[in-house]
Amino acid sequence: MKLTKLVINDFGPYRGRNEFTLTTSEDSPIILFGGSNGAGKTTLFRGVQICLHGRSALGRRVSEADYKEHIRGKLHEYPEDTADEASIRLEFEYAYMGEVDHYSVERSWRDRGKSIVENLEVRRNGKLPSDLDKDQWEDFLKELIPPGVSQLFFFDGEKVQELATAIEDDESFEDSLFSLLGLDLVDRLDADLSIYRSRKLDESGLEGVTEEINELREEKEELENREQELKDEKSDKEERLTELESEIDNKEADIAQEGGAYADKREELKERRAELNAKIENVEEDIREIVTDAYPFALAPDLCKSVVNRLKDESEKQETAAAREQLDSELDDALNGEVFTDLEVPEDQAEEIKTRLQSEIQSRFQVEDEDTQLLHQFSEAQRREMYGVVDKALNEVPETLSDKSSELESMVRELQDIEEQLERAPEEEDISPLIEDLNELIEEKESLKSDVEDIEEELSKLDTRTSRLGNQIDNKLDRKDDKETVSERAELASDVQDVLTEYREDLAKEKLRNLEDALTERYLALSNKSDFYEGIEVDEDALNIQVKTKHGNHKPQSELSAGERQIFATALLWALAEISGRPLPFIVDTPLGRLDKAHRENLVENFFPEASHQVLVFSTDTEIDDEYYDKLNDDVTQAYHLDYNQEEGYTSVSRGYFWSSPDQGEEIDLEVKQ
Repeated sequence: MKLTKLVINDFGPYRGRNEFTLTTSEDSPIILFGGSNGAGKTTLFRGVQICLHGRSALGRRVSEADYKEHIRGKLHEYPEDTADEASIRLEFEYAYMGEVDHYSVERSWRDRGKSIVENLEVRRNGKLPSDLDKDQWEDFLKELIPPGVSQLFFFDGEKVQELATAIEDDESFEDSLFSLLGLDLVDRLDADLSIYRSRKLDESGLEGVTEEINELREEKEELENREQELKDEKSDKEERLTELESEIDNKEADIAQEGGAYADKREELKERRAELNAKIENVEEDIREIVTDAYPFALAPDLCKSVVNRLKDESEKQETAAAREQLDSELDDALNGEVFTDLEVPEDQAEEIKTRLQSEIQSRFQVEDEDTQLLHQFSEAQRREMYGVVDKALNEVPETLSDKSSELESMVRELQDIEEQLERAPEEEDISPLIEDLNELIEEKESLKSDVEDIEEELSKLDTRTSRLGNQIDNKLDRKDDKETVSERAELASDVQDVLTEYREDLAKEKLRNLEDALTERYLALSNKSDFYEGIEVDEDALNIQVKTKHGNHKPQSELSAGERQIFATALLWALAEISGRPLPFIVDTPLGRLDKAHRENLVENFFPEASHQVLVFSTDTEIDDEYYDKLNDDVTQAYHLDYNQEEGYTSVSRGYFWSSPDQGEEIDLEVKQ
């Protein structure tokens, strides 16, 4: 499929007839639409979807009344009145079985006051299709371009953000992924078969069970409606939470400019200052005790060592002298007895032996420098006390004093830093209005978060009740199966459901295998960590998608950063579109708003030129600026500038993109109603 022309008439901010040529070449597949916020980019983006699929473009749950009210709000407002008619026409080429047909789809609306009348016209090669009735055109378009597939190719920042949020929440991500894979179509077919089977079973005559089933279905439908209401309410609150996050960031930035970070800490800083002063006083007291205790000895370590050595020498001499005296005394007592008499030693020889023994003993206990006078008349206990003092002074005191000095220095520096911060901190009355505003925003945020949690809890309960009712319905249907011989069609529906269950499992695995290969290639092309990541792995059973690094580690997609989740979601949609097997154009709306520079460059260089054979990009000049425009220039076939006239209230369309174009911003001729 390849788009060739879009014509929009009195729709949204577009006054009168506005025509856009959408033809592209093989080498230049991009058409660029540039406009400020509110200029009508999203109107064109949504307009293409509405033209093709009407009410279903807004979602399956949108009622006919809501759709008509939406269209009424899109009728262009002139200064004097609102247009009573509007239309969108999309022309495209579509190839099938080797033949290329040219299609024109025009959807128009007329306001008749109480109602909006819609008309759809489809032409093939300039003629109304002869093989289709008018009431079949809607289904024909859905078959030609299925809404479930087309949503992959209609690419906007909101959808990427929704998918990125679902990635963060693993439970909703599974539902989103299966929906994008097209498996929700299989689920709906299964549900339709259940209804069909139930109707056939109702025909068997089990009125009592049928009534019970109907009551259960009504109750289940009420629960499902309530569940949808809660989901819508949750979505609104989450949207407001996102807005509050931005407002809080801005307010905190304002407070930071006024010195709010210091103001918030004023009392804390004062408390810390008092605490530090008390600690400093304690440490100083500890240092004073050290200095007045053994520290003086630490100032003369050599002298201390000399005293200790002298004390040890004197102690040894005293011990030796005492031992000698004790031995002399004992020897005298022993030799003066009857030892020599019993041995019959002559008296003169006995005296000589005694003298020689005493001389030998004294020589063995000879003390060097025996004549040296002892300087320190200390007891052994006093000496040991002196040893302890010197050991403490030489080993423990310097280390303790150093630690205490470092601790004191650290606390003094911190105290000086606190004094500087207190000097910079503004007074409370200067910043209190901003703080009050911030507190109100934070209170609202916390209240909304609490509401969202309550909604999630109620949704969980509703889901449990809905599942239980579904089981009850299935059980009663099974009872009807057991009690009655059902029709051949009901049996066939039951068999088809069994086959469908197996088919869904096989289809899911096949699609997930294809997705793994395509997603790996696309994500590495867009990620700014492609040198670190090796690929994507999909667990078919648990449906876990993980990013594998070059080192063999695995990182769940839910743990990616916010920017990486945006890129992952973009790559996922791109991969899903690729494996869908439908060669459709990509239509991309505001894709770069929430991305950092590196990821923006990857999208500009790798995604836009390669996403499809035809890519329509709607952007502001802050997303695709002059730098990115230069990078895309060779790939751009057409460029349009959408300029909203504030005074007149309409959007004018001209060739070119803000500042540059082949036609240098030449305004397009329009047919405008007067």
